[in-house]
Amino acid sequence: MPLTDESTVRILDAALEVYEEFGLRRSSVDDVARRAGLGRATVYRRFPQKGDLIAAVGLREVERFLDAVDVEISKAPSAEERMITGFVAVVRGLRRHPLLNRLLSSEPEAILPGLTLSGGPVIALARSYLVDKIRADQDAGLLPFFDAEPLAEMLARLIHSMVLTPEGCIPCEDEREMRAFARTYLVPWLNIS
Repeated sequence: MPLTDESTVRILDAALEVYEEFGLRRSSVDDVARRAGLGRATVYRRFPQKGDLIAAVGLREVERFLDAVDVEISKAPSAEERMITGFVAVVRGLRRHPLLNRLLSSEPEAILPGLTLSGGPVIALARSYLVDKIRADQDAGLLPFFDAEPLAEMLARLIHSMVLTPEGCIPCEDEREMRAFARTYLVPWLNIS
């Protein structure tokens, strides 16, 4: 069943609201069905297990997040500015994401294993996204050609660390300070030759 039909969208919207309000552990399919104004059977037809619904909400949130980041970086006039803008948009966006923050604060045991010990897929997704952005600038002649994978992974791991452990000397709240950090320390990584 496509994730774009009206009932599915209502279910995903309701599930996101319920998860943000109550967390994953205290939420039920009945809660989601009530919030969506649909029958329980309708939810189960689309998402046979609670885990299927959680995964679908997570995937949609990742897609929405990356779409929002793409909008921000599309406004930047150069590869360097895209690096800076992207860094700020990703770190701030993740640090302020309601569902991520809800789960990190109230149910860390539900989310941290998937972000840390079993976090390889998260890093791989971020690396793939960043590789695509770097290669697009390389193909446009805006960056020198180099292997984009290691740079993308370093950036993904830095951002991952800043989101999960924000305490430190690298700024992760003040936009001006974050932009200065990215300009000083991250932009030089783009000049690999």
